[in-house]
Amino acid sequence: MWAAVLVAAAGGGVVSPLVVPPGWGLAAGAFGAGALLLTAGLAIQGRQARALEAARREAADARHLHMAAIEALALAIDAKDQTSHAHIRRVQLYAGHLAEEMGMPPLEIEGVRTAALLHDIGKLAVPEHILSKPGPLSPEEFQKIRAHPRIGAEIIARVPFPYPVAPLILGHHERWDGKGYPAGLSGGHIPLGARVLSVVDSFDALTTDRPYHRAMTRDAAIDLLRQEAGRALDPDIVARFLARLPAFEAE
Repeated sequence: MWAAVLVAAAGGGVVSPLVVPPGWGLAAGAFGAGALLLTAGLAIQGRQARALEAARREAADARHLHMAAIEALALAIDAKDQTSHAHIRRVQLYAGHLAEEMGMPPLEIEGVRTAALLHDIGKLAVPEHILSKPGPLSPEEFQKIRAHPRIGAEIIARVPFPYPVAPLILGHHERWDGKGYPAGLSGGHIPLGARVLSVVDSFDALTTDRPYHRAMTRDAAIDLLRQEAGRALDPDIVARFLARLPAFEAE
C-alpha cells in the first residue's frame, strides 16, 4: 500500500501528493534512529577525548611537580656535599643523553635522569666533616663513604617510581674490573644505567673543585677517562660519551 505525503511545491504554493513505496517509512525510522545513535556516540567520544586530554595534562603536571621535588632534594644533597646546582644539572643532562645514545628504553632513560639527581642521596647519612675533609680519609671514614650507595638505594627503594632508580644508585660506584663497591660487581653485571652514571659522574667530579681536589682541565679529565676505560669504567660508554661530549657541552 502506498502512503501519501503532502509536500508544498516551491513555486506557487500548490500542494501535491508525493507517494513513497511501502516500507520506506520503516527504513526512514531506522535511519533516524541510527543517526541519533551516531550522534550520541560522537558526543561520548568527544567527552572521552576531553577527559583523556585532561588526564594527560594532570599527569604531566604531577610529573613536573614530582621532578621539582626531586630536584629540590638533590640540591640539598649537593649543598651538604659542597657541590653546585650546575653539577647536578650537568650530570642529569649528560646521563640522559648518554642513556639515549646507548639505546635504552624511554622509561629506563627516565630512571637514569632521576638517578642522576639522587645518586648521592645516601651521603645525607655521612657526617659533614667527612664529606668536607680536605685531606685523605682514614679507613673508618672511607668505610662511611662506601656505605652511601647502599643507604641511598635503601631510601629510594621505598619510593614507587615507575622505572628503576634504586639499582642505579646502588651500582654507581661499582667498577668495570670488579674492584668497586658495595658488591664488587664487574662488567655487564653492573646495571647499564649505573655504568652510564659512573662515566658521567666521574668526568664532572674531575672537572669541578671538591674539598679533596682541585678541578682538572677538560683535556686532563678526558685523558684520565680514557685511561680508566676497561678498568673502572665501561670502555664502550666512555667512547660514546667522549664522542658526544662537545654536543652535550654545547647544550
